[in-house]
Amino acid sequence: MRIVIFPLLLLVLLASGCAGREPMGSYCGPLPEGNAVAAIAADAVDCLSSLYPPGHTSVHLVPAKDEGNKFAQAFENGLRTKGFTLIPDAQTDTLAIAYTLDAIFEKGEKSSWYLHLRILDSEDNGKSIARAYTASGQPEAGQSRTEIEFKRSLLQKSRQIVTKSKEAAGVWQGQRAHGKLPCPYCLRAEHH
Repeated sequence: MRIVIFPLLLLVLLASGCAGREPMGSYCGPLPEGNAVAAIAADAVDCLSSLYPPGHTSVHLVPAKDEGNKFAQAFENGLRTKGFTLIPDAQTDTLAIAYTLDAIFEKGEKSSWYLHLRILDSEDNGKSIARAYTASGQPEAGQSRTEIEFKRSLLQKSRQIVTKSKEAAGVWQGQRAHGKLPCPYCLRAEHH
């Protein structure tokens, strides 16, 4: 009984955990002036289209708190123009993309910007792509690309623990009933 109670308690405690499929949230800090936002969005779209076939890929953009920011609008428009299908909710067969666009400050002044894309392209795998941009929106250097294995949500893990615990408890009870294991309370082999 104790074997089953702990995982159930763990499941209840973690039930409000990361049950979604999205790679965290998006964030958009202070935006650059002029056409820099459009240039950064266009570069991000070009990067995605080099990794995933536009005509065959559905995308869910994880919204930032300020959904009406100019970067989100330019990014969405660029993806649509390139041929990507935008889906309002994350699904198993879509790319879930979260982004961070923020200023890099040098001596108290906004000197450049960086864009970090977190792409979830399967249940457990994805990519992280980061790049720095000048004040005019031109890339300062190459991209930093990293393959990511996203950790399964705590809810999924707790469900697995409960299932394994139930299986183990069933095997244990069966062995105890056949006299193979002692009683857990008094450590005697016979049944009470």
